[in-house]
Amino acid sequence: MHEVYEFRRAPGKGAIWLGTICVVLLLTAIVFEGAEQFMWLVWVIGGVTITWMLMPKPALGVRVDDDYLIMSAWTSPRPIPLDKISHIRAQETQIETIFTLVYKDGEEEILFSGDLPDILTLSRVLALRGVPVRDLDY
Repeated sequence: MHEVYEFRRAPGKGAIWLGTICVVLLLTAIVFEGAEQFMWLVWVIGGVTITWMLMPKPALGVRVDDDYLIMSAWTSPRPIPLDKISHIRAQETQIETIFTLVYKDGEEEILFSGDLPDILTLSRVLALRGVPVRDLDY
């Protein structure tokens, strides 16, 4: 019996930082250049940024136990029995890694890579449970 592996990724704050920087730059332009006609833009961008901050953003991630690979474990859990998985194919692209789940009956399903850890960690965790990760470029 192996311990349960959990990978959880918190949502990013890039949109919040972008909105804040835009508001600061606009306010700077208004103060130094006297461009009061852009004040409405400050209110709109500030309001959108605050709304984005208040919206719930669930964590991404996966959970692996001895029986199941649970995709989207903290948003809408979808358990996949490990005994039905033939292997997982990992293909490196320039932007991200594409993970394809191959079932024993030949059916294939593309997995959301935002839920999964790096390839080496995923292959180690799944190898302990008898599920190979193939087509690694390492």
